[in-house]
Amino acid sequence: MPTISGVLSSFPLMVPPSKLMRGRSIDNNNAINLYNFGTSLPSHVTRLQVKVDNFQDPLKINNFGKTVNHELEKRRFTQDGYVVGQNFLVRLYELDIHEKASLEALLNYTQETGLNLFQSSGLRVEGFGVSKEMNSRNLIWVIGRMQVEVDSYPSWGDIVQVETWCSGLTKHCLTCSSRLTDANTGTKIMRVDSEFVMINEKTRRLSRIPEEIKASGDPYVKDYLDPPLSVDDKLRKLQKLDEDKADYILRGIKPLWFDLDPNQHVNNVKYISWILEGTPEAVRENYELSAFTLEYRRECGRNSVLQSLSGASNEVPNEYYHLLRLENGNEVARARTLWRKSSKIECNSMN
Repeated sequence: MPTISGVLSSFPLMVPPSKLMRGRSIDNNNAINLYNFGTSLPSHVTRLQVKVDNFQDPLKINNFGKTVNHELEKRRFTQDGYVVGQNFLVRLYELDIHEKASLEALLNYTQETGLNLFQSSGLRVEGFGVSKEMNSRNLIWVIGRMQVEVDSYPSWGDIVQVETWCSGLTKHCLTCSSRLTDANTGTKIMRVDSEFVMINEKTRRLSRIPEEIKASGDPYVKDYLDPPLSVDDKLRKLQKLDEDKADYILRGIKPLWFDLDPNQHVNNVKYISWILEGTPEAVRENYELSAFTLEYRRECGRNSVLQSLSGASNEVPNEYYHLLRLENGNEVARARTLWRKSSKIECNSMN
């Protein structure tokens, strides 16, 4: 029997572009795209009907100045005036070696809903996270700390519901929280608390949040969905990992062009990927991440060269400390991770 990859790879050779026609029909109010390959289908392929999900539609979510039906948009993407909710279909290319959605994919979902929260709240933005008031003062948001707890990882084809809300706002910090659940079963997937600080875009120095911005955002601060994540974890100081205590060092990490975000620095999710890549291979192969706390210390750009260090904790089993630094030794981020046995491995052992 031919493999799926073998079948798909044969299409460009066996099906002329003129035969590839796209139709549209409606079934139970869901859009279904029918890909009709005409009569030139291979003998082992009958017909493909691909249901295109309605969950990630950038033209409807990020309207970028286009005229949209705002009432419809509100019903689709918000529960009320304070919480943005979106559904995401887990794609095949988002899976890791454990056949589950990668942590990077899940965090990218929260980034998307986070920006849409800003768009719909009193912290309304222009472009990517910058309001008129912020723009006049050369201010931008940067993430300072992230805390994540993972209950389970979704599989290919699962629908992940992401709800994001502003859970705290002080003169120094804005906290956004996200709750991820399985849209069909209600199973808990992940909870994220992200703390953002404001810096001057030119001097790169920290700035207090202006009163005008704070006043416009205060009415949207809600903590009724979920209580904050573990206070004990926040009180635990993130130790700096010294090189002589590191069990594993990954050197020569270089940001790629497509690692940069619209603000011209490395996307914060990429830092997390580098930290996890710097974890011993035996841990990555046999365990899955259950929690982590991350503090960002420094930006890095296109020409940076980094090192990722990790070392086992003496306090908690399966806990690791991490340091992401530039080659000259300057800190970029430090983190603490907690791991549990991979659900795939546990399932295989039971069978």
